[in-house]
Amino acid sequence: MTYRLFGRWTHPVVLACVIALIAAAVVASSPRAAGADTYPGLADIAAAKASVADASATVAELDAAVVKLEQARADAENSALIAIDVYLQAKDDAERAQRQSVAASARADDAVAALDNARSDLGVIAMEAYRSGGSMTSVEAILGADGFDDVIARSEDYGRAAAEVDSVVQRVRATEVVAGTMSDFAADAAQDAADAADAAAVALTKAEDSRRVAEQAVADAQVTREGAVVRLAHLQNTTVQLEQQRQAGLASERQRVQQAQLAAALAAAEKAAAEQTAATQPPPATTPPATITPPATTPPATTPPATTPPPATTPPATTPPPADTSVSWSSSAAQGQAAAAYAQTLLGSPYQLGGNGPGYDCSGLTGASWASAGVSLPRSSRTQYAGVAHVPFSQLRQGDLIFWGTNRDASSIYHVAIYIGNGLVAEATVPGSLAKTRYYASSWNLGDIMPYAGRP
Repeated sequence: MTYRLFGRWTHPVVLACVIALIAAAVVASSPRAAGADTYPGLADIAAAKASVADASATVAELDAAVVKLEQARADAENSALIAIDVYLQAKDDAERAQRQSVAASARADDAVAALDNARSDLGVIAMEAYRSGGSMTSVEAILGADGFDDVIARSEDYGRAAAEVDSVVQRVRATEVVAGTMSDFAADAAQDAADAADAAAVALTKAEDSRRVAEQAVADAQVTREGAVVRLAHLQNTTVQLEQQRQAGLASERQRVQQAQLAAALAAAEKAAAEQTAATQPPPATTPPATITPPATTPPATTPPATTPPPATTPPATTPPPADTSVSWSSSAAQGQAAAAYAQTLLGSPYQLGGNGPGYDCSGLTGASWASAGVSLPRSSRTQYAGVAHVPFSQLRQGDLIFWGTNRDASSIYHVAIYIGNGLVAEATVPGSLAKTRYYASSWNLGDIMPYAGRP
């Protein structure tokens, strides 16, 4: 009865409903995740507001406040995107746990059915024994026999019957153990699924709260920046329009600096990849002498090994090595082109948190693009970065993934886009926006672009 009762509660539909109810309850009861006094970027916005309100603030101080506002806005948005990525991973974990729970429940039901069958077989044998007088001993065989040969035959029959009874009893005991174990395993799996749904619901609450506060931070930053521009125009006795142009020029200069820093980071990654490849591959210097020594007997000392070193220095300069020879990719260039082409069919799709179509988030778009080429990717941008081979940007090809992480930290990745060629990426960015293309190295958090691209 216990097994059947448990099986009824672990039916897939019932289980899904239970998890959904738990998730809804957690969302309803969870506290707000981020406070206005602790959220990244808000302290800089508050400081900038104070500078704008300060009548004695100088042009340099207000310029610095504008820079702080740009960084504060980026920090707030990035923090929200990281929270979304955490939710996506938690959601993926919850779905996986639920699938495992359903599978465990099915195995438990099968074990209970096997136990019922074994008990039924044992009951049939017991009933047969009852019909034959309830005894299966050798005494029964001797007393009921007709002659010596019959005694032997009956003894053998009862022996076989007794062995069969023992076999069925053992099978019943074994299936009882299996049924109990499967039942316990299914109960644990159901608990894990409920816990995972719990965690996903909490992560969703945090993600939604982070997005809400980030949007407020962006709005506050914009209003404060406009106030700073007005103050600057007044201090410099110029128009707001001219001051806006000056600020645009300063922003362009900052962007040029970031682009130079990105180029330096990519060059350093290229160099590191080359050094890593050189360290993992056996040096070719030992092979040429082996091929040069034998001919040394034909032309004596007139043909020294001086002709061999020059070719050895030329190849590395012309053929840059891959980023990591210990990690290889399984996709082909044709699959990458197919993924990039499919990504372009998704342009204009609305942003949807956790969406896999018709709305998409950033990793949902890249995952769907590669799925169209027959390649499965993990769900979040961080797990996608961890699950692909890393290649230098000098080897970038269509379909490769470009990642953004706070200060280029792999543990703080918050965005992924798919490269479609000519410096362009296709991406889904934030709620309220549509999937679009842009030049990855021309704007938006250049300091966070990871120095390696990802190739599935």
